[in-house]
Amino acid sequence: MPHEIQVKSILNKTKRRDPWFLDDYTLNPYSGCSFNCLYCYIRGSKYGIHMEEKLSVKTNALELLEKALTLRSKKGQHGIIVLSSATDP
Repeated sequence: MPHEIQVKSILNKTKRRDPWFLDDYTLNPYSGCSFNCLYCYIRGSKYGIHMEEKLSVKTNALELLEKALTLRSKKGQHGIIVLSSATDP
């Protein structure tokens, strides 16, 4: 069962554009993953320990995204957003 969490930000600016995803921003409405796939690259990192127990839903993601997109739009900062770059969507 996923945990519900509140976060301070949801839209993350990438340091450099990935040649495969062509991302400017990442958006991860969840953290952790309940699948725990053997081939997952996250499993080998510090974030991969007991992933199925750490599944969380960022409940305030929509409100934060709306604010972030409005602010970026006013500043003329547009780009590609990759959804769920750290977990399966």
